[in-house]
Amino acid sequence: FAITLPGKFLTYDNLIGVVSNQTIGGIMALALLLPLAAGVFDISIGGAMTLAVVLITWLFQTTGGAIPIPAAIIITLLIGPLIGAVNGALVLRGRVDPFIATIAVSSVLLGLSEMIANGTTISKDIPSSFTDLGRTFTLKVPLTVAYVAAVAIMLWYVLDQTPFGRRVYATGAARDAARLVGVRTNRVIFLAFVASATLATLAGIVYAARVGSGPPNVGAGYLLPAFAAAFLGSTMIRPGRFNVPGLILALFIVAIGINGLQLYGIPFWITDLYQGVVLIAAVLVARSPTRKP
Repeated sequence: FAITLPGKFLTYDNLIGVVSNQTIGGIMALALLLPLAAGVFDISIGGAMTLAVVLITWLFQTTGGAIPIPAAIIITLLIGPLIGAVNGALVLRGRVDPFIATIAVSSVLLGLSEMIANGTTISKDIPSSFTDLGRTFTLKVPLTVAYVAAVAIMLWYVLDQTPFGRRVYATGAARDAARLVGVRTNRVIFLAFVASATLATLAGIVYAARVGSGPPNVGAGYLLPAFAAAFLGSTMIRPGRFNVPGLILALFIVAIGINGLQLYGIPFWITDLYQGVVLIAAVLVARSPTRKP
């Protein structure tokens, strides 16, 4: 793209646009890391993000914008641990397959979002001081990039530098073996679900701040790109493991590929096709028996 489209691709506005457009998707992809590293799927992050978008904008609209912004953010973030706890209870206590359980929870969350929003996009009484959190640039770099960086550094530290991170990887690699050597695998999985849902609600808050409204059906569009980035990231930096540096690299590989194709004027449907192909290829490479865990 740099060679064939230097006047379009290699411009500051285009490249910073690529970075800015991936901030919310980046948080969503990071939200998947702990569950995937622990060996479980969490499909509910799309529903959690949607509910967060609708809830925080509804809080502003219902109070005429009078609710303090920190209070609205905290109230919205608190639904994350609750969603994660429900996922954990269904999987660990109810013994429901994680894929099925989190799909069901996602459907419930989407239904609640539609009920709160009454099927419409919430856009009234959103304070400009709140939208500034998603639209401000510092040194020509979006503030939202700092949010992604903070989450990425935190997760990298947890996974690579703490005993809990080692327990997460052990649980994902061989749950029964990890349990036999003393790892409390149920607790690890439960906390992974809680962290995942909490980060998904954070992504919803950032989205609402950036867009300045609350559409009741936004989260599903971020699910496939998040999985594509997470699985592609597991083939890089530390092949065979879901890891933060690999995910960030994968995120921008996918984003730059889509951006370059869009600059060529591709049809709109190519984006979904491209993401699907990337996800299939990443899963095949990640699950290849020739790769070391």
